[in-house]
Amino acid sequence: MASFVYAVWSITNVASVHCSVRPELSPCTCEPTYAHNYVELSCEKVDSFHTIVDALSNKFEPNVNISLKITHSQLEDLEMRSFMDMKLNLVKLRMLWNGLKSVPELPFRGLSNVEYLGLGDNELEEIPKHMLNHMPVVKTLDIGRCRIRSALQDDFKGTQMLTNLFMPTNNLTRLDRGTFPPGLVTLHLGRNNIENLNGSLRHLNKLESLFINKNRITTLEDQLPESNLVKLIMAQNNMLVHLPERMRQMDKLETLHVQHNHLVSLDRVLKNARNLNEFYVFNNRIESLARDEFQMATKLEELDIACNNIKSLNGSLLPLQSLCNANFSFNLIDEFSMDEIRGLRSLKQLDLSNNRIRRLSGRQENNIDKNSYLVELYLDFNELTSLDGALMGLNSLRILGLTHNQIERILPEDFIGLEKLEILELSHNKLLTLREMQTTVLPSLKILKVDYNNLTVLDKDFHGLPVLCQAHMTHNQIISISHELVAKTNCINHNVAGKLELYLEDNPFHCKMLLDEYCPLMANTEKRIRLRTKCFEAYEDVCKNRQFVLMVPTNDLTQQVIPVILPSTDLLKKADNLLPPLFAPLGGQGNIKPLILAPAIQILEPTITTTTTTTTTTTTTTTEPPTKTTTVAPTTTSIQLNEMIENVNETTNNETFSVSNETEVTTLMPRLNTTQETQSIQLAKTEFNDQAATTTQKPSILVLNMDDSPPSVMPPDAKNNNVPKTEYATMEYIPNIGNHANHELVPPPDVLIDDDSKSNSIHEEYHTKVITDYDNAPQNLLQPDEPPENP
Repeated sequence: MASFVYAVWSITNVASVHCSVRPELSPCTCEPTYAHNYVELSCEKVDSFHTIVDALSNKFEPNVNISLKITHSQLEDLEMRSFMDMKLNLVKLRMLWNGLKSVPELPFRGLSNVEYLGLGDNELEEIPKHMLNHMPVVKTLDIGRCRIRSALQDDFKGTQMLTNLFMPTNNLTRLDRGTFPPGLVTLHLGRNNIENLNGSLRHLNKLESLFINKNRITTLEDQLPESNLVKLIMAQNNMLVHLPERMRQMDKLETLHVQHNHLVSLDRVLKNARNLNEFYVFNNRIESLARDEFQMATKLEELDIACNNIKSLNGSLLPLQSLCNANFSFNLIDEFSMDEIRGLRSLKQLDLSNNRIRRLSGRQENNIDKNSYLVELYLDFNELTSLDGALMGLNSLRILGLTHNQIERILPEDFIGLEKLEILELSHNKLLTLREMQTTVLPSLKILKVDYNNLTVLDKDFHGLPVLCQAHMTHNQIISISHELVAKTNCINHNVAGKLELYLEDNPFHCKMLLDEYCPLMANTEKRIRLRTKCFEAYEDVCKNRQFVLMVPTNDLTQQVIPVILPSTDLLKKADNLLPPLFAPLGGQGNIKPLILAPAIQILEPTITTTTTTTTTTTTTTTEPPTKTTTVAPTTTSIQLNEMIENVNETTNNETFSVSNETEVTTLMPRLNTTQETQSIQLAKTEFNDQAATTTQKPSILVLNMDDSPPSVMPPDAKNNNVPKTEYATMEYIPNIGNHANHELVPPPDVLIDDDSKSNSIHEEYHTKVITDYDNAPQNLLQPDEPPENP
């Protein structure tokens, strides 16, 4: 055990010994690594190459492998010195962001051990072939993000051991035949101006990864390597019309990206692609799929054929036993049968949104395997009028998107067997009722969205939704809501009781009706319901304080609900000893009366400014218990308002005092200081309306709390942002919930316009899984913030 610990200690401290405090390396720095006999040196923003050579000369033993990175430096004197003057064993050399327009030959003589060379992110206009002749063992070369226009026949003549060549984001237009070393495994020519590959790839019989994305290539016919080793082809954003016949023999192909081209057909070229795992062909012009299009592609997991002109799937998916995600959105499919996915036990997500589907067929209650894993099904933005029970049997479905269709009715059998369904989106349809859902039990449904429909009555519609937590029913025509709606519903989220949230904004129901139906539910302590409507945005407190809710008519004879906060419990207990007397609740028996605050009430006549009542009480010493005398203040206002204002006189032993109460009714603005102006009161000569309707302007609201700081006043135009946030959290697995239902999707553009990256990385098209030679592969393919390099 001790020997093992010593071995580990020695390995982790080798690099630190080499890099131990070396101020003599300045302005360069030494970065320790865990590799044996390996040190990384970095020189950044140095004013001359002469300074770098002097700083690093004779600082390390010849047996130490050195990686040197020089960035953002002034190297105008590069040809005056040589890397050999440093007496370092360089195996990796990176010279990035130095503004080099050309590279002299002299400084690089003798670098026969360099295996990785990075000259990217400079201003080179041609491949530095003379310098490369001094690096016979280089395996990875990065000359991307420069201004190179051509790759000539003898440019790589001195680098025959090269296996990874990266030339993205240049100005390449010319490729000579035979220009690339035959041992290349990875070739990146993406983001250039290439129109014709000119047969420059045919002899690359070891090539496994090819990047030719974002060029102007019109055909790949007779352009691909003759070998059968290619695993990855990135050819997106070109002008291809057909896939090359050579692909029929590429049975080792794993990843193929040809999106954003002009393909009109796949021509069955992938019929024998036994190892194909990922196929992206969206944003093309494909019109049809053959039944045997993917006959042998049994390992295909990711298939994206969105934004084409396909009218039918034609059973093309049936052989894809490993298919996990399929995207057919933005096509011209007019009818879809659930038989198209019969037996696809690995399918988790199917996107059929933004098509022209008018009818679903193929009931699946006896067809889909009980172990089906379809979790998400998106049918948004189609032309469905009914479901016809076609979804029966999708027993693993958790998200169902049906927004922006023309569905008028839900049948009881439409959702039979959807025991795991958690999110049902039916917004923007033509539903008149949800009555049929009473007989359909969805035991796992937590979110129901039926906004923007034509619902009018809600009765027992949620009786089949025992754990519903959110019901979005805004922008309907609801005029009646029964308290039976949620009688059998109790929100449960992750096995914890939550609050059922009902969203009912923009419906024409009456506020009084809503309170009459809603508040009885609050008497049931097992029910926890939040209600958000046009009438009020408070929740259970509205019903708890209902005796303090004042209905006040406004100019348009409508009612508004204004909750007044209860005094604290401690204050109630001490009421007998408090002076001056406090108001008592309306209709209550307690000693404390709440201050009733109302918006301004218009009257015709008369007009008065202030009503003041002064009461003087003299108390003499007696043996009788304290008594209370209540005097109603005289007023010229209406009887309804007078009943809300009382003065309480309390008599205690051995005390004589005078109490003067001045009551002033303003526009919900109580007297806070002696300088405040008295507001006039106007009382409308009209009867109170039983029903409250939506007003265009909310009244000012005074929030009073006996335990808190002085009251705060909200202006009439202030938004009420104090609505309690939802306690409901979405379930464990709800991906892509907001991408299909709320807004109409816009198909991606035919051509992606990407700004060329100025980073030191090879772009995101690279897939590390296809690199077989990890010893010589670029490190930046695994670490995007670094350029390609050997580990």
